[in-house]
Amino acid sequence: MNSFLRSSVSFALTTVLFAAEPAPSAPKKEEKSEWVFSLLPKTFQKNPRVDLTVITEMTPLGKKLPPVTPAKPVYYIAQSAGFQQRGHAPGHEKTLKEAEIERLLVRSLATSGYLRADGSPAQPVSLAIIYTWGSHNLLTEGDEENPVLSGEMVARNILDRAALVGGERFAAQLLKLFEEADSLALASRATPPPGGESVIGPAQMDFLNPVNLFRRSSSKNDFLVDQTANDVYYVVASAYDYGALLRKERRLYWRTRMTVAAQGVSQDQTLPTLIATAGPYFGKDMPEVEILSRRATPEGKVEIGEAVVVGTEDPAARKKAKAPPAKK
Repeated sequence: MNSFLRSSVSFALTTVLFAAEPAPSAPKKEEKSEWVFSLLPKTFQKNPRVDLTVITEMTPLGKKLPPVTPAKPVYYIAQSAGFQQRGHAPGHEKTLKEAEIERLLVRSLATSGYLRADGSPAQPVSLAIIYTWGSHNLLTEGDEENPVLSGEMVARNILDRAALVGGERFAAQLLKLFEEADSLALASRATPPPGGESVIGPAQMDFLNPVNLFRRSSSKNDFLVDQTANDVYYVVASAYDYGALLRKERRLYWRTRMTVAAQGVSQDQTLPTLIATAGPYFGKDMPEVEILSRRATPEGKVEIGEAVVVGTEDPAARKKAKAPPAKK
């Protein structure tokens, strides 16, 4: 990581994340109303669709645990690590109260067989689930120590958000792509021989850039990079060995990260949907991130009951498909 973060061109490399996508082709006549609706900014939509990610990563210790199901539940205590804003959030940002976040998490965790202990001997506590939530935003300016926004600051901000969006493996993959792009940029700046031309021109740089190649390889990759390159709201729930914590030892079993695109929507509008949607994935070892699309508020009203497994939908693929008319 250090070689990338110290590089004089690292700031320029991050701009590939923010490149505008090619304009989509004109829709067919019969799709006009849906197309117009999709172009309407989310701020002006009564109940917009939002793009969510959920990823649970198990530690080696967690993988040794027996499966947890509603029929074979385990009991936990919940502990809040509080609301946290990362990056440069707008001053008017509001969120849910801690008690509401915990209430939503308790209901959603129950979907996968994780039940909050009531303190009775019949419900022995084996886990401590520590949770945090907030927003992770782009950097818009430097800080007191570094008044000028540096490439290192931008890179750390992006990679930290990448871990929230796609997990540690995705963040490591993105870092590797950045380092490869950095090496390519340095090679393109090599002085050509007398009378010769640069080996790699601007057009070739754009085409060969490893991050761009990664984005073009699949709609899922394109979505993950796009989600990483923009502001998100997030929730993180981490499951620790309760007995070990009492002995002041930290033994992490699993961690579930959830994000929702923040553009045009608020935390109080989207976090209930995000937490409820994540229910089936708590404590489940996931080889890769799950991408889902939901209405910000189901049926125009948040009504949190027992979470259920719902179908998934790739937001990137949705751009290419005709969506059915919204039900009234």
